[in-house]
Amino acid sequence: MQTLHPDYEQVQDLLPESVQQIASLIGFPATSKLIQQFGGVQFRIGKGLRSSGQRRIALLQETLTPEQVALLMQHFSGEDLYIPRCQDAWRAWRNRCFLAEVEQLKAEGESLTMALTLLCPKYGIAATRAWELLRPRHSSCDSEQPSLL
Repeated sequence: MQTLHPDYEQVQDLLPESVQQIASLIGFPATSKLIQQFGGVQFRIGKGLRSSGQRRIALLQETLTPEQVALLMQHFSGEDLYIPRCQDAWRAWRNRCFLAEVEQLKAEGESLTMALTLLCPKYGIAATRAWELLRPRHSSCDSEQPSLL
């Protein structure tokens, strides 16, 4: 399975308010990097006065630009900031991408079974979960088909 890098802007309505606030400061691409690196961690945004604060700033600067770190420090200075993992948003984004790519492969002439064979490993989705995701689409297609009886 390859690593997927979500575009959280596409699912921003599913993001916690704190992440939306961070994204408004430093943008979605940088916020995505921050979540990927520190998601699930309580992160004290220090004022940079103590050595531990300097160490945290250095950790942030490994992921973000100095300007982005400065914006976070200015806004959250002295606060404990929990950086959520955003798993619900990540899964929603992944599922949207998966379903779009299934439809694309089908439009290119691939069978649904072959599309799943190609895409399930790419997206880290089990076949049973893939069928669950596809079921609402197929049941709506079935209802559009006229009865033969």
